[in-house]
Amino acid sequence: MTSVAAFYEGKNVLVTGGSGFIGKVFIEKLLRCCPEVGNIYILLRSKKGKSIQERLSQIKDLPIFDVLKKSNSAALNKLIPINGDGAELQLGLSDEDRELLVNNVHIIVHTAASVRFDDSLKYAITLNVRGTREIVQLATEVKNLSVFVHISTTYCNTDRSLIEEKIYPAHADWREAIEIAETVDEEILNAMACKYISPLPNTYTFAKSLSEHVVEDMCKGRIPAIIIRPSVVVSTLEDPFPGWNDNFNGPTGLLVAGGKGVLRTVLGHPKSVQDFIPADLVVKLMLVATWQKAQFGDKNEIEVYHGSKNECTPIKIGEVVKMGADLVQDSPFSQILWYPNFSMTSCWYNYYIQVILFHIIPAIFLDSLLRLAGKKPMIVKIQRKIYIANVILEYFLKHSWKFDNKKSFSLINKLQKEDKETFGLSENILSWSNSQIFEFFKKGKIGAAMYILKEDFDHTRKESRKNLHRLWILDRITKVIFYGFVLYLFTTNYHVLKYYYNRLENYITNL
Repeated sequence: MTSVAAFYEGKNVLVTGGSGFIGKVFIEKLLRCCPEVGNIYILLRSKKGKSIQERLSQIKDLPIFDVLKKSNSAALNKLIPINGDGAELQLGLSDEDRELLVNNVHIIVHTAASVRFDDSLKYAITLNVRGTREIVQLATEVKNLSVFVHISTTYCNTDRSLIEEKIYPAHADWREAIEIAETVDEEILNAMACKYISPLPNTYTFAKSLSEHVVEDMCKGRIPAIIIRPSVVVSTLEDPFPGWNDNFNGPTGLLVAGGKGVLRTVLGHPKSVQDFIPADLVVKLMLVATWQKAQFGDKNEIEVYHGSKNECTPIKIGEVVKMGADLVQDSPFSQILWYPNFSMTSCWYNYYIQVILFHIIPAIFLDSLLRLAGKKPMIVKIQRKIYIANVILEYFLKHSWKFDNKKSFSLINKLQKEDKETFGLSENILSWSNSQIFEFFKKGKIGAAMYILKEDFDHTRKESRKNLHRLWILDRITKVIFYGFVLYLFTTNYHVLKYYYNRLENYITNL
């Protein structure tokens, strides 16, 4: 039995979604820890006027590759861009590129997907279902394929409270879904979407659920395939360094928006248990599961692995919000719109009152000041995005699920001694105390400031604390003025309020 690194030696890998969060972390880990790997083909498309070569250069310049550049910068020369698009038939590949992949690829890792919860049904099916069909079709043509890896999500079966590492019955026929997306008018599709995707909450979870059945139906008995289901993927824990992130998904967006002072209230259930997984642990699982499938796998079985904490470190969303409030004092951002003070409520009318008072009205006021200053107004637009995001996430912030992950952790027993440090997975990694969770979120917040917001976090921390204190004073002064004004209106118009109160009381009495 070969080691994990030895298994990848000389093998060429095709990665879809290589420009995405998981894709970049996977590529970096593979190049750094499996230095003898062959070429890594990355399916890319031209975007925003940039060619695939320019986009690859941008990827290579990201900080996540800094550690690799110091130890083996030549490894980046193994990255080869392939012009293609997962939303196109035949992946938009030229005949020459398709032949190149068919003849040379040994492993396919399919991470490409739209992760937006509010995608139209047509787009979600086109990219996440039909796109999976197209990449699986390519996989069946590859001459020397060792393993096909499909990245799904633990949330593709949210109609169940306990989700095990297996494929559940389909919520619809994926072939019919593709045909509908290709032929039915989009307005009609949008009108029928809620009924069609039920009981799943959005088009993303529905499409990802169907994509698993594409893999099962097309791969079973033909090619070795595995499905990896991560939960909410957040910043790296330690590999290649703590805190790397490139998006605001999951708790990161909550902590950043709250820490910046633009998020004041969240609609959700404080006691709902949330599941998140560091990106580097997901990547370790991907590498080890691929190795295991090639060593011991059966074409007639599609193994499913969960990248989740499950019950190792259960954390309630209300606790995440509280930690975010504590992080405001411990490590404030350098640029803050207003003094951070955010909370969560499960009461919808309380939420909407707070949105109007603390999101909409201040946003209109601040945008008015920006217009007077000759600058582009943006705060209302930001608050609109925050509101839409909260509405979309409300379902997940009010419910809890258990994700069984026994199979994932059992892989550790099959690793050789020399692999355990580099690729090992252990329950101890995720069995954190509250202080460890706090430190993880702190590093994730610092990472978001440095790598997403481009803030010089370390050099402005002292000034950030001073700025936070100034905003605290301003916040208190503003609240005193506001509540004093409300009290003034109440006392000066007491007789009017009493008159209407009596009328209301009489009306209720006479019902």
